[in-house]
Amino acid sequence: MTPEIDVLIVLYNSTRFIQPLLDSLRRLTIPVTLYFLDNASTDNTAEKLGLLLQQFPMRTYFLRSLKNNGFAGGMNLLAKQGAAEYLFLLNPDTELEEGCLERLLARLKVDPKIAVCEARQQPREHPKTYDPKTGETSWCTGAAVLVRRRAFEEIGGFDARIFFMYCEDVDLSWKFWQRGWKCIYVPEAVVRHYTQDLSPGKRRILENYFSFRNSLFLFYRFGCWNDKRVLYNFLLSRFLFGRYSLRSRLLYAFAFLDHIRYIPYLLRTRCATRHPWIRFEETSLAD
Repeated sequence: MTPEIDVLIVLYNSTRFIQPLLDSLRRLTIPVTLYFLDNASTDNTAEKLGLLLQQFPMRTYFLRSLKNNGFAGGMNLLAKQGAAEYLFLLNPDTELEEGCLERLLARLKVDPKIAVCEARQQPREHPKTYDPKTGETSWCTGAAVLVRRRAFEEIGGFDARIFFMYCEDVDLSWKFWQRGWKCIYVPEAVVRHYTQDLSPGKRRILENYFSFRNSLFLFYRFGCWNDKRVLYNFLLSRFLFGRYSLRSRLLYAFAFLDHIRYIPYLLRTRCATRHPWIRFEETSLAD
C-alpha cells in the first residue's frame, strides 16, 4: 500500500529523545514515509539517528542542514521532499500513544474542509478551548498535528521569513480559518510531549525572546483596534506589573526593538478578514 502520510520531524540537539520517538513510531499500523531533518545539531543527534535508522523497518529519508532553519523553515523544507496527501508534523521530544495517528487520519477524512487535526498532549496540554461537538478550535500546535497537504500548500506553508520558533503554528491555523478551512482538536488521539517546562534548569533565553517578539507579529497580522486591550495588557505585564526579573525585562526590550523592522512586511501581508475562531485571548498574548 502506498503511504498517504509523510511524517515530518525536525531535530536539533535531540539525542535523548530519538530512541523513544522511534519506538513509538514502530507501533504505527498504517504505512507512512518518514522524513527527518537535522538542523545543524551540535551534539551527536545526527550520528545516533543515522545509526538507528539502518535497522528501522520503515521507508525513511534523513537530511542534514549546515544551518539551523528553525521549526518553520525546517518543516517547509521537509514538506517539499514528498508528495503524500497528508503531512504529519511531529516534534522529536514526543512519543505517540497507540492509535494516535490513526485517529487523526480518521477524523481528517470525515470532512474535506478540515485542514489540520491536532492530538491531545500529555502530561501538559496547552489551554485548549474547543467545540466538544465539532472539535473546532482556535489554533493547533505544531507538536503533533496532521495536515492536509493541499491546504498547507494553498497558504504557502509556514511563514519562515519571520517565524523561527514559536507562534508559527498560530499564524498557520488562523490563515486556514481565513481561507475557509477548519482546525480540529482530537482529544482521543494522544501524544506524550516532553516540553521544555519538564526540563528543570534549562535556559530559555531564545524561547522567551521569540515567544515575546512573535506574539507581537500575530497582532500586526491579524489584530484590530478592538484587540488593543489584549496587546496593552501583554506589554504592561512584561515591562511594569508582571513578576519578571530585570534580565527578562531587558530581553523583552530587545525583542520589542527587533520586531519593529518586520512591521512593513507584516502590514503588507496583513490578513484583514476576521474569523470567530481568531482569538487573541487564547494565545501567548494573553499569558
